[in-house]
Amino acid sequence: MLEGVEKVAAEINWTPMGCAAVLAGSSEHKPGGAIDYPCDLLSRTGELNLDPGDTFFAWELARLACPDPGSKKQRALILLILAVQALSVEGSTRLPLSGSGHFDRVLSDLQADDEEKALIRALLNEAGEACSEPASGGLANIFGKTGDYRPLILDHGCLYMQKLHTLERRVGTNLSDRIASIGETSAEHPDADEPAVVTFEEALQEVFAAPPAAGSVKAELDEQQKLAVRTALSGRITVISGRPGSGKTSIVASILRVLARTGRPPLQSVALAAPTGKAADRMRQAVTGHLAAVERAGTPDRLLIDNCPPSTTLHRLLGYSPGRDRFWHNELNPLSENMVIVDESSMIDLVMMDHLLRALKPEARLILLGDADQLPSIEAGAVLRDLCRSKKAAKEKQRVVVLEKSYRAREEDSAGQRILEVAKAINEGRPPAEAGAGSALATRHKVSDIIFEGVEHLVPGDEYQKIAFLTKWYQLLTGGLPDLDERLSCPYKSGPAGFDSENSARLKETLAHFERFRILCATRTTAGGAGSGDINAWFYHRWLEHLKDKGLITGSPHFPVGEPVLMTRNDYSLRLYNGDSGLVLNVVMESGARRRPAEPMAVFPRGGGFVAYPLEALRGCLEPAWATTVHKAQGSEYENVAIILPSVYVRPLTRELLYTAVTRAKKSVVMVGPQETLQKGISHSLKRASGLADMLC
Repeated sequence: MLEGVEKVAAEINWTPMGCAAVLAGSSEHKPGGAIDYPCDLLSRTGELNLDPGDTFFAWELARLACPDPGSKKQRALILLILAVQALSVEGSTRLPLSGSGHFDRVLSDLQADDEEKALIRALLNEAGEACSEPASGGLANIFGKTGDYRPLILDHGCLYMQKLHTLERRVGTNLSDRIASIGETSAEHPDADEPAVVTFEEALQEVFAAPPAAGSVKAELDEQQKLAVRTALSGRITVISGRPGSGKTSIVASILRVLARTGRPPLQSVALAAPTGKAADRMRQAVTGHLAAVERAGTPDRLLIDNCPPSTTLHRLLGYSPGRDRFWHNELNPLSENMVIVDESSMIDLVMMDHLLRALKPEARLILLGDADQLPSIEAGAVLRDLCRSKKAAKEKQRVVVLEKSYRAREEDSAGQRILEVAKAINEGRPPAEAGAGSALATRHKVSDIIFEGVEHLVPGDEYQKIAFLTKWYQLLTGGLPDLDERLSCPYKSGPAGFDSENSARLKETLAHFERFRILCATRTTAGGAGSGDINAWFYHRWLEHLKDKGLITGSPHFPVGEPVLMTRNDYSLRLYNGDSGLVLNVVMESGARRRPAEPMAVFPRGGGFVAYPLEALRGCLEPAWATTVHKAQGSEYENVAIILPSVYVRPLTRELLYTAVTRAKKSVVMVGPQETLQKGISHSLKRASGLADMLC
């Protein structure tokens, strides 16, 4: 075997992916210098979002514990390691070995036969014995128990990758300490020697008595929101969970108004953050909008408007360095802030939560806001959901407040009420047709019947009907502004200080129009023509044809003028982040006497204004945003949402994904696709295996 390794050594890029590529392409798999690499497993793992590097890693670990090349025992061990990896890619932190169904399901996905499953169970028994006795060699090389430094950890009937086990225990310990500290940090006497200007209770009553006004209606906090404000101002951790539009940012603004009156802690020691740049920007807009709408604003409110803490991404708050792949702030260099408020916390994975908790001072308060029923983070973990399910946090210590009422799609509005009813039905696993006693969902069989109000389900008879819907959506989007062509073709001038007020006002209207409409898909890749890539390609060609007919463009640029775009990765030097959305427009950059010709640039909102960057500077970071995945839309809201369902069921289509997609809308939702696919998606709940909730009970 060593001869075979030496033979390919000169060709191998010594990374798991590089090694796997060479081994998978090798024709030498049998004795006489052969390499017994399980090439046949590559087709199975690809369907589970595992890459060749994961298979190579499993093979290397199996060789450490079972050096018999190509044996059935080694192959069974490889399958077991791949099963743990597959579940972590899905977002679970561990592989339960009995009870939950994860174990049998993932082995079936790996196409393990009965003999291999029996060998895997025998290996697990042997590994358990090896962990319980002081031994070396064999399975003890890679299996360990809690506290051991081994690649695989057996703990409470579950199998972990060592890194995730360490992270989960560290996050669980940190959260448990914060939950248990109720009473140590009170709202009346929080870490200060000087007396407050006003008492905590006086500040609360003053804030509650002067709510913002929405037109002629005062937007007073309800009892649950008032409880959330009180809870957040005591203890070291608070979780506020509610549906989109349930007033979570109104709670944040109220907390800041109380702090502006008590000075405990001072506003300069408060940080506002979110997982994505777009979510952080929406948080800033919501808070400043709330403050500006306060009619009887006192002196503290006016000071708060001028000194409101800026909102930022978690990466920026913690000082992430992409070059070093490290965070500046940690337990040895903690954040200076005494209070950190994080919105859209359902998107925080286990790794990011670990970094955040380690960077907080022991006495600092952490307030997490989000919707525990939404899609969890893309990476491993479901921290917000686990916290909401924790008996200790939710019941014993009362650190969790759940908001029931929604103010985005207002219940007094019939269209908004239907959206809420359908979202509730989906979240409960019921068919949307049952929502609102059967009146919330309107089934359409023809595109011409769609009115874009409330919730409608277009059941397409064939592929042409889906194209007819996309055509109608295109007409709705491009016909919403009468002078859209002129807005998209005219040059916008940007000087050293950015865009002036006239250009900014025009940009605000144009970008806001495109943000009113969004098509959401379950996946990015092809799913029977229902992936965001397919939909974006359709709109690109349709829009390009329109621009050429109007004489506004020649050729076929990768991003034509007027195309909505989305950032797909973070660019810290430009302060653009994954999920930020913008629009390609003609921009003239002026600098003193120098004036460059107009060129297509990507224009993004930032703060109260806009920034523009040459498309070349964002090469590899942009993708079209006529349609996007539900994951990328998380943290956003639109007036009109269309959900394109795949013609056949795909694994990402779950109850949580559909609930998240529906709750992005304020005015209308149109679901396009087979009834069978919709119902199958609702029946599949995203169940992540995690030990965090157990640690917090």
